[in-house]
Amino acid sequence: MAKKTSLKLIPLGGLSGIGKNMMVFEKDNQIIIVDCGIMFPDDDMPGIDFIIPDFSYVKKNKSKIKAIILTHGHEDHIGGLPFLFKEINVPVFGTRLTIGLAKVKFDNSQNVIPVKYNEINPDKPLDIGPFHIDFFRVNHSVPDGVGLIIKTDIGTIVHTGDFKFDHAPIDNRVTQFSKIARAGQEGVLALLCDSTNAEEAGFTLPERDVGKTLLEKFEKAVGRIIVATFSSHIHRIQQVLDVANKLEKKVAISGKSILRTIRISAELGYLKIPEDTIVPITRIDEFPIKKIVILSTGSQGEPLSALNRMALGEHKRVSIMKGDMVIISASPIPGNERAISNTINRLIKQGADVFYESIAGVHVSGHAAQEEIKIMINLTNPKYFIPIHGEDKHRVQNARIAESMGINEKNIIIAEDGDIIKMNSDLCRVSNNLHPQTIYIDGVGMGNIEDMVLKDRKILSRNGIIFIVVGIDYAGRRILCEPDFILKGIIYIENLTEILDDSKKIIKNSVKTCFDNNMADRKMIEDFINDRLEKFIFKKARIRPILITKVIGPDKH
Repeated sequence: MAKKTSLKLIPLGGLSGIGKNMMVFEKDNQIIIVDCGIMFPDDDMPGIDFIIPDFSYVKKNKSKIKAIILTHGHEDHIGGLPFLFKEINVPVFGTRLTIGLAKVKFDNSQNVIPVKYNEINPDKPLDIGPFHIDFFRVNHSVPDGVGLIIKTDIGTIVHTGDFKFDHAPIDNRVTQFSKIARAGQEGVLALLCDSTNAEEAGFTLPERDVGKTLLEKFEKAVGRIIVATFSSHIHRIQQVLDVANKLEKKVAISGKSILRTIRISAELGYLKIPEDTIVPITRIDEFPIKKIVILSTGSQGEPLSALNRMALGEHKRVSIMKGDMVIISASPIPGNERAISNTINRLIKQGADVFYESIAGVHVSGHAAQEEIKIMINLTNPKYFIPIHGEDKHRVQNARIAESMGINEKNIIIAEDGDIIKMNSDLCRVSNNLHPQTIYIDGVGMGNIEDMVLKDRKILSRNGIIFIVVGIDYAGRRILCEPDFILKGIIYIENLTEILDDSKKIIKNSVKTCFDNNMADRKMIEDFINDRLEKFIFKKARIRPILITKVIGPDKH
């Protein structure tokens, strides 16, 4: 009888913050990947659009990869696919809506490699190499989400995906508890459990509660209503359409991503649009303002979103008026809090009444709170527990929940991105770490941006930049003309003229010192000037702008 090999689990993302979820399962020299998402940047990452997992391990082992399985269609689970497919090309498995949303990601990336899509029927298992995979439907803030029951010859792994327990979901597709319970009865070696809301006591509120709040707000509105939500939150969009239809209001859509999602989800049957409810945004002036609802992107304060353009007074069709009701029906993604706050403040200044999660109950989460996590643990009764999807504090809290449910502390693995978790029927431990890099997407560029680059960007955003041009005659060992300064992004400085005059003297003195000490190399002179000026400007103005000195003139040769 052949010896049973260990199973390797390698989280390439999702265990060191919210986002870029990606898990590698490796057995018998064959690999399946679960999800491939992006993470949104923090405020201290200027110029960064988003962050993706480090694909080095995947690229090195691409001949072993048999499939990518997607749990649901959120950006933090599918957004990295076009970048991954620059390195590999393997079949992609997902439910109908998830595949529909993934196709949009590839269409927008101008990916030239044809992707092999495979639609998952959650009631039909999948065999891929040594992995026998059953699926169970879960509730989340996007329809068609699934969890995975991955059976191997050493045991069964349950991967929850993102989940909550909603007993009356908008689409009436309830969590398939019986499948989870059956896996638990047959024996679960390890549970990989969503940790995002592990700090929240009790149960996550059902999505229908938002519908009740929206109805109350819509009935009280005296003017237009503007609702901003995640473009992928199809259940929320459905409730906005239903409430508007009930109150005989018209809905106009603003934002490319939300228009695209509505089209795809309606075509695939996941969104039911009431007749005569949606009108083009170009026609909103044809109706009384009390009859208009605008469904918009921008719930995260994104700079180019429709809501932010309204807040700045730059939207082509919608100018905020006194009496407009703005509902931000979403919770802040970590790192976006300041941008959302700025948008809210601008809207209020323009006369809008703004309602958002922390004051109005206009959003509920798509993630399990503590009591739901306990139910998941009870149903699966795992030997090992691995918290996934969350920051350190979320995963540690999730581990505490598991311990309170009787799981031995030694059987709880708090892993990090890049950890190689080795598992067999009586062992689960972290054996090594791949030390993945942080891969930033910056405009159309992709790569590991050194800390120094981000540091420079922060300095630029706060303190600006000074260009210095110095003309030198190397042969005559003298300055040809007065040093010239170009200042960009510098805040008001008292006595600026005096500081620049003194800076010129420092430059002249620096050049003389360089020649006197036989430091006649162009780069050495530039560095010497920068070093002395940086200290002088900080002493006089208490700022540290980036200094770029350029020495020009006839070469000493």
